[in-house]
Amino acid sequence: MEDEKIAKKKLPTLPQNGTEIVASPLKAVRPTVTSPEGPLAAYGPFFLEYALMSEYNLLRKQRLPGLYVVPSAKSPLHWFGVLFIRQGIYQEGVFKFDLNIPENFPDGECPALTFRPPLFHPMVDPISGELDVKRTFSKWRRSTNHIWQVLLFARRVFYKIDSTEPLNSEAANLYEKDLEMFKSKVRDCVQSLKDHIYEPPSTEDEHAITFTPWQEDLHGRTKYNILNQRQSLEVSELRNAQTSGLSWINPGTLQTFSKTDHHARSTDDKAMKLINR
Repeated sequence: MEDEKIAKKKLPTLPQNGTEIVASPLKAVRPTVTSPEGPLAAYGPFFLEYALMSEYNLLRKQRLPGLYVVPSAKSPLHWFGVLFIRQGIYQEGVFKFDLNIPENFPDGECPALTFRPPLFHPMVDPISGELDVKRTFSKWRRSTNHIWQVLLFARRVFYKIDSTEPLNSEAANLYEKDLEMFKSKVRDCVQSLKDHIYEPPSTEDEHAITFTPWQEDLHGRTKYNILNQRQSLEVSELRNAQTSGLSWINPGTLQTFSKTDHHARSTDDKAMKLINR
């Protein structure tokens, strides 16, 4: 029986009008690209694809709290995202956004981040919804800057508000001169976006982030699996501590205790609180 051939993704052949590559027994000589028709031009899409895959993997490793991002099904240069704000003035905010990456990434300008719909913030354009990322990334440096840093910046602007050189002058003035009115406007903005959270996206992209009301038969099982997985991890950590013989000093005393003792005491404390209610 003949071995089945495995399909592999292959790079395109070099253009015939490109610079000739000369092989050397000591080292490979890289061709110099002097025009878009050069020999490496045909590899451009593959270099871009690799760069974007690397950026997305870096983003996943950061595990930024309250941030979820997924690339578009139609273009790797367009990412959909949503931010959940858990504390501060913008608490309970659920903000969807689009991240648009330049075609010449990572050699071009900084990716653009746009909230859809626009929201009330000094650094967000009230008409387009675009966040002023260039105040931090005025010049994109491919060896230093990464997309996850842009997303981290987008998250931080809701916890540390900067009203200097604003895109929304009304929001900046209220933040500086009438903080209570600013907070009231923010609450109205947050509530308005939550009221429309179940509306379908403006694009037909199948990867666009959407929200649906809770359905027990659809979402209940997923919730159950997530909670069980968390409990399994806690049990696994407890077993590892038991077999490793780890111990600590009880705070305020010289008494030693194991992780098992600490876990049991913590469980007892929780039980006592429930009993005393």
